[in-house]
Amino acid sequence: MFKNKTEKVLFKDIVRACIFRNVKESLLRLYPDQKKAIDGYKHVFQTLRLMRPRYIKEGLVIDIRRVGRGKNAYFDVSGICLETDIHPSYALEYTPWSEWLGYEVAQNVLQKMPKEEIVAHCLWEMTFMGFTQNKIRRKLNSLKKRVKDVKDGKVKTIPFEEVMLYLKEKTKGHGR
Repeated sequence: MFKNKTEKVLFKDIVRACIFRNVKESLLRLYPDQKKAIDGYKHVFQTLRLMRPRYIKEGLVIDIRRVGRGKNAYFDVSGICLETDIHPSYALEYTPWSEWLGYEVAQNVLQKMPKEEIVAHCLWEMTFMGFTQNKIRRKLNSLKKRVKDVKDGKVKTIPFEEVMLYLKEKTKGHGR
């Protein structure tokens, strides 16, 4: 399923082609530290299956790549824009779930990864900031407020050069 190289496959199609028991197995194999959160993942998965996708015309596709080797390796889930020559990558963890459902999944991902793993990686990324959309939205709003406060001069910042000079002075005599 989903192996046709020209077929556009949306994330919603992959979610709907899976059952949670198999996604759970992939989640626990890929992210064993998430065992305590499995009920949260199940709830999100069930929510996604009932949710209507929102189709965005920004040309992003979901890409999943293994980064690094050995014990330090991890998976990067991001949105890749294929409409430009350089294919910039975008973080998706604050993206509304209905938009996730409307994104196409990159062909290279479909060819190298079982559908349950795709869903497991995406669930992990989607819930990185919380297991409800309200919690994710609150965190995003908090982040936006911090950025605004910095731009408005309400927050005292220290220039990079001063920080580096301070650290250099602080580490003198420590074998460096």
